[in-house]
Amino acid sequence: MATKKEKILYIFILCMPIIDLFSSIATWNNWPSIGLVLKGLFLLFVIFYLVKNQKKSRPILLLLFLYGMVSLGFSYYLHNSIYQELTNLIKIFYLPTLIIFFASTKNQLINEKLITTLAVTYLLFYTVPYFFNLGHNINEIYPNKNLYLSYFYIGNELANVFILLIPIALKYLIENKKIKLLIPFILLTITMLILLSTKAMYISAIIIAIFFVIYYCKQIKPCLQKHLKITILSLIAITISIVLILPQTSFFKNIKTSLEFYQVDSLTDLITFENIDNIIYSNRLDFLLQIHEKYQESSWIEKIFGIGRSKILQIKDIEIDVFDIFYSIGLLGSIIYVGYFIYAIKQKKLQPFYCFMFVFLGIISLFTGHVLISPMVSTYLAVIYGIDNRKEFTNEKLDQKSIKKN
Repeated sequence: MATKKEKILYIFILCMPIIDLFSSIATWNNWPSIGLVLKGLFLLFVIFYLVKNQKKSRPILLLLFLYGMVSLGFSYYLHNSIYQELTNLIKIFYLPTLIIFFASTKNQLINEKLITTLAVTYLLFYTVPYFFNLGHNINEIYPNKNLYLSYFYIGNELANVFILLIPIALKYLIENKKIKLLIPFILLTITMLILLSTKAMYISAIIIAIFFVIYYCKQIKPCLQKHLKITILSLIAITISIVLILPQTSFFKNIKTSLEFYQVDSLTDLITFENIDNIIYSNRLDFLLQIHEKYQESSWIEKIFGIGRSKILQIKDIEIDVFDIFYSIGLLGSIIYVGYFIYAIKQKKLQPFYCFMFVFLGIISLFTGHVLISPMVSTYLAVIYGIDNRKEFTNEKLDQKSIKKN
C-alpha cells in the first residue's frame, strides 16, 4: 500500500505534462510561467528530503549551497541578473539532485506504467490540436523554418521527451503483451514522427529501432522465422510508406530549403565547417565560437565563476549543454558540477535498457542540447532511477512475506 507521500509524488509526476503544456502556452503569450516555480519548489522539497533522510548526502549538499551563495555573490559583483543566474543554477543542478533522490526512493507507484501514461499524454497534447487546426508553428519565431509545435514552445526539448518516454512505454506494452494498446500507441507515435520532423527525432528513431531489434533479438527471431512472408511484406510496405511520406514532411522540406539556401549541391560541398554548422548544428558552432571569444576576453574572476547566463543570452545560448554549463558557471562551477554528477549516478547502477537511454540522451545533449539543463527532460531522466528501483522494491516485499510465513 502506497503512503501519502508516495501518492503525492506520483500525482506531481503525473501532472508534469499539464505543467509543461501550460508553461509553454504562457511563453507563447508572454505570460508569467509557473512551471519553473513549481519545479523549483519540487527541488526544494527534494533537498529537504535528502538532508532529513540521507545523512551521507548532507556534506555535498552543504558544499553545493555554499558554492551557490558565492556564485550569486560574484554574479551581483559582475552586474549579471541575479534572477537569470539563480534560474540557471537551478536548471544545471536539478538533474543530479533528482537522480540522488529517485535512486534512494522506492516508490511502488513510480513504474513503467506511469511512464506509459505520460508518453500517451504528451502524444495526445501534441497531435490532437493539429487535427483541429490549432497550435503553433516554429515559423512564427523563425520564418525560414517549418515545424508544427502544437502548444509547446521548444521543438528539440519536446523531441527529447518523446525520445526518452516512448521507448520505455513500448517496452512496457510489449513485455506486458498489451497488443490492443500497442497498436494505437504506435499509430500515435508515427503521427508524431511525421509532424515533429526534427533531425534529432528522426535519427534517434532509427537508432532506437535498431536497439529494440538487438534488445529483443531472442524473442523476435522465432516469430520472424515462423511468419517470414508476413515479415517481408511488412518490411516492403514500411519502406514504400517511408519513401512516399518522407518527402512530404517538414523535415525533408527544411533540409531541402537549407541545402538550396547554402548552395550545397554535393556531399563535398556539405563537408565544410561552415555548412556542417549551418545545416547539421543550426549555427550552434558559430554561437559557440562567439561565446568562447567573450570568455577568453573576460576577467580571471569570470573565467573561474563563469561569464554568466546573462552575458551568454546577449549573444544567444549555444544549445549544446556542456558548453552552456561551462561558460555560464566557469571552471570552478564545472568542476563542482562534474563531481556532483558523478556522485549522483554512482548512487545506483542502471539496468542495460535504462543505461542505454540515459547515455543516449547524454549524447543528444552534445548536438541539440535541451537535456541536462532542461527540467522538462531531466526530470524523466532522473525518474529512470526510480523505475529501476521497482524490482528491488518487489523483491524486498517478497522477502518480507516469506519471513512472515516462516
